[in-house]
Order: sequence, then structure tokens, then C-alpha cells
Amino acid sequence: MDLNSITTILIGLAGVAGGYVGGRKNSTLAGDTVTLLKTQVDELRTQCAQIPVLHERIAVLEELVTQRAKVNEVLEIVTEIKERLNA
Repeated sequence: MDLNSITTILIGLAGVAGGYVGGRKNSTLAGDTVTLLKTQVDELRTQCAQIPVLHERIAVLEELVTQRAKVNEVLEIVTEIKERLNA
């Protein structure tokens, strides 16, 4: 074989080796990206699962605020009646 043939073969082998190494590197990067995305999706699912519980808590708090307002109204009426009776 002459030098040009050997050089051509070596360049071809280097290209194949480079493609293999680059492909493995990109494959690893893609795998890491997929793992990261799966982690984020799992976290979002966990947070979304908490939404109904939070809605229930909000409903309870709204009810408590409403009850407190009604109690204050009754207290004002009782105070007014007391003042009239004491007058």
C-alpha cells in the first residue's frame, strides 16, 4: 500500500472513531436531559396533587372568616341592646 491509501484509511477510521465518541457523548447528554426532565415532571405532579387539598383549606378559611364576621355582627347587636338597657 502506498502512503496515500494508508492516510485515507486512517482518516476514515478517525472519522468513525470520532463519530462513535461524539455519539456516546451526545447520548449521555440526552440521557441526562431526559432524567432532569423526568425529575421536573415528577415534582410538578407532586405539586399539582396538592392543589385539591389547598382548595379545601381555602374553603375552610373562608367559612371561618364568614363565621367571624357574623359573630362580630351579633356582638355589635348585643352591645347596642346592652347600652339601651343601661340607659
